Amino acid sequence: MDLYSIFNPKKEYLRGKKAVIFDMDGTLIDSMTYWRLTAGEDISKYPSQIEYLFEKYNTVIEPKENAVEFLQVLKSNKIPVAIASDTPKKLAQGFLVRYDFEGLIDVYVGSDDVGVYKHFSSEIFILAAKKLGVEPQDCIVFEDNYTSVLSAVNAGMDVVGVFDKENAHNEEKIRKVCVDYIYNMGEMMK
Repeated sequence: MDLYSIFNPKKEYLRGKKAVIFDMDGTLIDSMTYWRLTAGEDISKYPSQIEYLFEKYNTVIEPKENAVEFLQVLKSNKIPVAIASDTPKKLAQGFLVRYDFEGLIDVYVGSDDVGVYKHFSSEIFILAAKKLGVEPQDCIVFEDNYTSVLSAVNAGMDVVGVFDKENAHNEEKIRKVCVDYIYNMGEMMK
């Protein structure tokens, strides 16, 4: 089954697509504020930035609006789903468990799995497609970061830009290279 038959029929670019690859931070989950360390907290009480982030993933970071519902629709329709994130899985594990993301995705690929951040390379997207058992051109990617959008496009994938307040300054540049731009995952559903 392809994505076009499941989702908003105005989304013609979904025709023929067989799998979905999501960025996680800023796309599926509302976590970029913590990465930017602008949460208004004194992080000096933590031994490291990683410890600070680990606590946030375990306790306060939440999915973006309609993200879980969108993942549930993909799962119920047996559409292969991957997360391709610069965040190592072990750092985000608490969040993934709290919201049962592991039950909603098939593959998690972190930049640590390929040895390079996706801002600099398409490798993470190519590996995610390979692990899903599909060709890169059969994937649709959801991404909020401009340089990561470019990496996915360079991998031969169509990309839907996703609004995140931390990357709002790049919205126009993202729109120019994406097949679509959305503010909420609910826009994808019928």
